Amino acid sequence: MRLATLLFLIATAASAADLRDVDNPAKVKDVFPAKAKIRIVNIWATWCVPCVAEIPELRAVAAAFGPTVALVGVSMDDMIPETSRQKVVAFLNTQKISYTNLYYRGNVDDLTNYFRFEGEIPVTVAYDRSGKEVWRHQGPIKSADTIAELRKLLGRMQ
Repeated sequence: MRLATLLFLIATAASAADLRDVDNPAKVKDVFPAKAKIRIVNIWATWCVPCVAEIPELRAVAAAFGPTVALVGVSMDDMIPETSRQKVVAFLNTQKISYTNLYYRGNVDDLTNYFRFEGEIPVTVAYDRSGKEVWRHQGPIKSADTIAELRKLLGRMQ
């Protein structure tokens, strides 16, 4: 890992204690740093087995690009009464997740309509700076494939 990327990750590491609530899907875009050329939204939940399985893959993607590509997780844990915000915080801490995560408390239909998915998670969507969707993946990602795709996208943005 390059030193600049490592320093960026240390400087921008998000503590799970900083888990922010969001009730409007349109507000997700407000958490991305302005410098990010590609902004990735990953919709997930702790009760979703494929979501949990893809966490190491997401960490690898988040670490691969430094500030050029920003990743935000959107937890749907509030949709199931047995789960809680505290469970998500504990999970994020245990998994040592440093990319930004939001705890979605709004209407599930609003979320699925805004991000255009049928409700099956995980779903990962990438946008350019202007908010135009540039890539989408339904199901768990593979870091090598995702990193290769993001490099192609970044190459086209030069």
